[in-house]
Amino acid sequence: MSRENPWANPDRLSAEDARTLARLIDERAARPDQRQAHAALLAALAPQAGERLLDLGCGSGVLTRKLAAQVGPGGEVVGVDISRAMLDYARQQTPVGHLVLRYEQADGASLPFPDGYFHGALMARTLMHVPEPQAVLAELRRVMMPGGRLAILEADWGTVAVDHSQRELTRRILAWRTDTVDGNNWMGRQLVRRCLQAGWQVRAVQGLVSIGRDEGTTHLGSLRRCATLALEHGVITPAEHDAWIAELDERLAAGIFFASINEYIVAATA
Repeated sequence: MSRENPWANPDRLSAEDARTLARLIDERAARPDQRQAHAALLAALAPQAGERLLDLGCGSGVLTRKLAAQVGPGGEVVGVDISRAMLDYARQQTPVGHLVLRYEQADGASLPFPDGYFHGALMARTLMHVPEPQAVLAELRRVMMPGGRLAILEADWGTVAVDHSQRELTRRILAWRTDTVDGNNWMGRQLVRRCLQAGWQVRAVQGLVSIGRDEGTTHLGSLRRCATLALEHGVITPAEHDAWIAELDERLAAGIFFASINEYIVAATA
C-alpha cells in the first residue's frame, strides 16, 4: 500500500501541518548530526564572496540563510521551493530588507532563471522527493555558468542499522519503510550515476555516517514513525509494534541504544 509523501509538496497539507513540517526542519537542523551534515555540504559547495547561488528545495530556509551569510553583501542567494507554505515560513525567518537573499516558488524541473545565471547550487534531501530527478538535474545544469558547482546531500534508508534483538521484525519494518515511505529512499546510492547521466562532472563523493545513541539525534523519532506507519498499514501487528518500541525505550534507558544511517554528498561541476 502506498501513501502520500508530505515532503513532495507540503502545500497539499493543511496550513497548520505545513507549518509544523517547516518547524520540524528547523528543529532537526539544530541537532548535532544534522549540523555536521550541513557543514559538510556547505564545504563541498565552497561558497565564495560575491557569488550567485541557488538553494533548490530550500524548505524552511535553513541552508539558504547560511549561504547568504557566506556570499556577503556583493552576492545573491535564491531559495527555491515548490511549496508556498514553506517559502512563507522561510521569509518569516529572514530579516526584513535583506538585500542578498530572496525566495522564489518554482518546480525544480522548470526554473525561472536564464541560462548560466548561477555560480553554484546545493540541494539537501530534496532529489529523493521529486517525481523526475533527471529533469531537475538537467535544469540545474542549464542555469549554471560553465564550470558552475553543484553539491547534493541525500540519505540512503537502505543503509539504516538498528541494534535490536528482533532481527526479522526489524528487517520487515525497515525494508517496508525504505520501499514505501516518502520518496526514493535509495537516492543516496544513486546520486553519482544520476549526476553523470545528466551531464555533470562528478569531482568528489563523500560518505557520512550519522550515528544515534540517545534522544538528541534524529534517529529515534524516525524509527518510532517507521513503526507507527508500519502498524497503520498492516505490515506489523499491534503486539509487534509495542514490543519493538518497548525494546528501543529499554535500550535508551540503559544507555545502549544504537542506530545509524549513511548519507552521501556528491560535488560536481557543469
